[in-house]
This record gives sequence, C-alpha cells and structure tokens, in this order.
Amino acid sequence: MGKDVLIEAVLASGVVLPAPGPGFLRLQAAAADENAGPRELAAAISQDPAITGALLRVANSPVFRPRSAPRSALEAITMLGRTRTMATAASTALRSQCSGLDASVVEALWSASAQAAELTYAAARHTSFKALADIAYLAALMQDAGIAVVLKRSPEHIDVLRARGAALEAGARALDALSGTDHAAAGFLVARNWKLPADVCEAIRAHHDPRGASRLNDAPKRIAMLLAVGRRLRDGMSPDWIDWADMVSAELALDEANLDELAADARSAA
Repeated sequence: MGKDVLIEAVLASGVVLPAPGPGFLRLQAAAADENAGPRELAAAISQDPAITGALLRVANSPVFRPRSAPRSALEAITMLGRTRTMATAASTALRSQCSGLDASVVEALWSASAQAAELTYAAARHTSFKALADIAYLAALMQDAGIAVVLKRSPEHIDVLRARGAALEAGARALDALSGTDHAAAGFLVARNWKLPADVCEAIRAHHDPRGASRLNDAPKRIAMLLAVGRRLRDGMSPDWIDWADMVSAELALDEANLDELAADARSAA
C-alpha cells in the first residue's frame, strides 16, 4: 500500500489495537488449513460460547433464508461457509473487547454493522460480482471496527455516537474530528493486525473515501463500493452516499431504482 501518512498518524496517536481472542485465533488457525471442513472449524470454537451463539444467530437470520434452522455450530458453519464464519467470529471477538464502554452505544454500533453486512451481502448477490458477496460481508461487519478502537482511546467523546442510522455515520465523523484520528484508518490497522484478507483491509481503509477507493485494484474497489451500498440500504439517502452513487451505478450497475427495490426487499424479509 505504500507509506500512508494518515495510518502513521493514527499509530502515533496512542490508539491501542486489540488482540484477537483465543477462540478467534483457534478458528483462524483451523481455517488456514485448506483441508479443514466445517467439523474442524466447529471443534476450534467449541469452547467459545460467544462465537458459537453468534454463528447460530447469524445462520438463522432472514437474509440467509435457511431451509431448516441450524441447531449447532457445525450446522451453522456448514450453512454459512468459511468466510462468513470468520466474519462473525471476528466481529464477536472484537465486540468482547469493548468492556468499559457504554453498553447501549456498543450494541447500537454492532447492530448497525450487522445490518449493513446483511444488506451488503444481499446487494452483492444482485450484481455480476456475486463471488464477492462473502468477503464483502466480512468487510462490512468489520468496517467500523476502528470506531471501537478510537472510543477506547477517547471515551469522553462517546456521546456523539448515541444515534442510529445515518446519524451514526455523522457521529463517526464527529468522533474522528474530536479525537484527532480516523476510524477508517484505525479499522484498517485492526483488520491488518488480525490478518484479515488484504482486499478486506484495503476496502475498510477506503470505506469513506470514494476517491481513494477508485484507485484500488478491482476487488477491493468493488468491495468498498458494496460497503457504501450496504450503508445506503441501511440509512437511506445520506451525505455519506452522494459521492459513491455515480461510481456504484457505473461499476456495479446499481442505480437508485435498483437500490430502492433492494431496500424494499430487505424490509419485507425482516
């Protein structure tokens, strides 16, 4: 990626990057073995009830429309697949490190991320880049990981995040301004530190920077655009969306009519 002045500034600002928990590390090690299947992945998280519970909740969510409700980690992993399993585990592991922060703000942040991830996944499935759906889901779940990192460093600014929907994005920008840091850059650092795929890391870095996203290689550029689409479907027509609209229409063939239809489908499925 080359030297990034903003990344260097975030590192110098005193933020502390969270370390992945043992359950996530065991799962990550198992997933690194191409011969490992759902049974091996389930065994890796068998002693982590938080990740197990999260996998079951995600696997039973309306967006994935399971034919029958998964009742075990093995069934959930079999249905979700490797990438979405890793996404859920990473998000759960990060959330567990938010102790000391206002629980209502943490819940709002993670609920918004989960909703954006489901909508990003659904949107990707409606484009010609369906192969990116799983990895876009991972990026969407983790795109605001940097907010938690910045809040741990500057908890005195937590009040700006007592909001939902589009106001959450405005709150994140206010947090950056008040704390003198950048949550997208911090999120990139978390993703890189946790050894998430490079395309995910780059998309997270650019998820509020359409001009920067346009300079990325095809996969991270399209993932960053899908993240913007997920937020558009979650929040409606917000200031965050305006600079992405033309790029998304040209690259992903999703215009406003398509997006309104996707948003309506999501509401009916909820």
